[in-house]
Amino acid sequence: MVTLEEQPDGEYAVGPAAALVAEWRELRTEGEASGGRIDRAEAAARRWELEIAMIGDFRLTLSPETTPLDAPRREDHLRWRREALAKARRLRWLGRVPTLGLRWW
Repeated sequence: MVTLEEQPDGEYAVGPAAALVAEWRELRTEGEASGGRIDRAEAAARRWELEIAMIGDFRLTLSPETTPLDAPRREDHLRWRREALAKARRLRWLGRVPTLGLRWW
């Protein structure tokens, strides 16, 4: 179980995913709250990438879940995170398209 707050022996508990968890915590607490729209979209995309890796590759459970994810729930969590990642990537890309002085958002 991974929470936003660091836990005693947390690095030991998440093993090789410790660096991902640390970056995820930083993004969740600071990364998406600051900067412009493109910066927020980039932070959101990175957070979804991290969550997909933590859940899919390392089989971690992220808060607010309180019990380990079984296979069907894990796939559900991965599916909606992949959808959110695709949306964040589109927003990031659209934010870089020249607007010819028109504001699109």
